[in-house]
Amino acid sequence: MSWLWSQRDTTWAHFLEGLIVFLVMLLLSRFVQPFSRNQLKRAHLDAAISLLASRLIYVAWMISAVIVFLSVWLSNLTFVLGSFGVFALAFGLAFQDILKNFLAGIFLLLERPFRIGDEIMVDGRTGIVEDVQFRTTTMRTMDGEEVLVPNSIVFSQTIVNRTRYPARQFALTVKVPADVRLDGLVQRVRERLASSADLAKDPPPYVGIQPSADGGVALEVRYWLDYRNHDPLAVQAALGEQIYQAIQAPPDTPARTPQVKRGMSTPP
Repeated sequence: MSWLWSQRDTTWAHFLEGLIVFLVMLLLSRFVQPFSRNQLKRAHLDAAISLLASRLIYVAWMISAVIVFLSVWLSNLTFVLGSFGVFALAFGLAFQDILKNFLAGIFLLLERPFRIGDEIMVDGRTGIVEDVQFRTTTMRTMDGEEVLVPNSIVFSQTIVNRTRYPARQFALTVKVPADVRLDGLVQRVRERLASSADLAKDPPPYVGIQPSADGGVALEVRYWLDYRNHDPLAVQAALGEQIYQAIQAPPDTPARTPQVKRGMSTPP
């Protein structure tokens, strides 16, 4: 009987020792990920690679904490490692969605179809990528909304990266009043757009007359813009003013180019 009590006391002592070690490692885990991320930044690695490496280090640290706790408690490392393998298999089968999103997040950071700060469109949502977490990709829309998309959906669906190239095409449609003559209107608008220093010269802006739904006509303008160095909304407002002046001006009126307020666009 005394032997049984001594064995019980030893088991409880090992359990408390393992629990103390686990709590210490759990407390240190708060500093592991920030420390590893700072060290990776000093190595001048890519932001996505640094994020992936720091998170894998954190996961490995937490798994090690559980293994150390069980090893100290049960005093049998071989049994713990074997049991942990069985538990990992059962966990993978029970939580397939979580594991799928986790692996998809790793592949997203490795393959880098987009970077943090890019504006992407996926699953019918458009926003700026703020973070790739274990389970979801966090995006911020132009309306200031936070969108969390599961990594498995981001990885399996078509991704449109709107900030991959420095120039982007924009379109503007303006209704032409019925009392405005169409002779020379397209040429006047082209001349005004050609005098704008904000628009890309190659390819040049396109100006055409299209029928509108109410039976009238409308001007369709398509142009390319370096949105990283110009504010698309400010440029669009200035172009609208130029097009309005071209519509109202009689033929052979010299173009007057308004000043466009320069600024950085929303995407970085």
